[in-house]
Amino acid sequence: MAKNSSILREYWSGKSVLITGASSGLGWALTEALAPYGVTFGLLSRREEKMQELADSLKHTDSTFWIRGCDIRDREAVFAAVNDFHEHAGRIDVAWANSGISAPSSFKKWDWELIDACLKTNLYGTMHTVKACLNHMVPRKQGTIVGIGSMASVRGLPTRGVYSLTKISIQYLLESLSAELPFIQFTTIHPGFVDTPIIASNKNAFWVVPADRAADLMLHAVARKKAVYIFPFRMRMLYHIIRLLPQKLFTGGMRKFFRRAEKPELSETEKQAITSTN
Repeated sequence: MAKNSSILREYWSGKSVLITGASSGLGWALTEALAPYGVTFGLLSRREEKMQELADSLKHTDSTFWIRGCDIRDREAVFAAVNDFHEHAGRIDVAWANSGISAPSSFKKWDWELIDACLKTNLYGTMHTVKACLNHMVPRKQGTIVGIGSMASVRGLPTRGVYSLTKISIQYLLESLSAELPFIQFTTIHPGFVDTPIIASNKNAFWVVPADRAADLMLHAVARKKAVYIFPFRMRMLYHIIRLLPQKLFTGGMRKFFRRAEKPELSETEKQAITSTN
């Protein structure tokens, strides 16, 4: 169990928690970190066998696991899964919209298949999850929605513009809903680089945070009811500095940096890895 866990125990114990993208990466780490608190889990991803493996590894805890193979890009499938989990658990206290993929969107290497997958997973998949869960939270006037953004949301990053778009859109969506639904907690989390499969081939990653440490930081941020949380600390400082840069200075700096870091065209294997959603 995480250090300084009193705030976690108070907030998370006995909660009913839906997590998308639970078969690997952050979703897997979050489930492991929450399991000691007697959580009723609803785990969604396309890889049902991996979620079952995760649940089996946590049988020794007081938590229970409801599992559904589901592609979050499919709105009807998401709504059906959320409704079924709500019926199973009796309520949904926290919805963690975690599923996401990365995808390049360089003009020179534009790939509509990758871009469509990124938009449908990161943006539409999050909207499907949020709306389906709010349908059950709003009548109770109680619940928490967590959206996973990215450090890439800081500005429009060259060759990653579509990915940046999807991640800042999540923050804007939750900000909008928080004004409309003040009785619901909305938290947007922008991680830096976390040691998960999504960054395995990224040679430019820095200040990489272990997945279990990332899960602990995120769970504390939600328990403290943060509206927006960026981690690690050095990445948070860098995020705010970059946001403050004048457009001309930012654009000039990015041109120089990405000219040096320009990558060759992706292989078919790399494309499949990018579009393999949780």
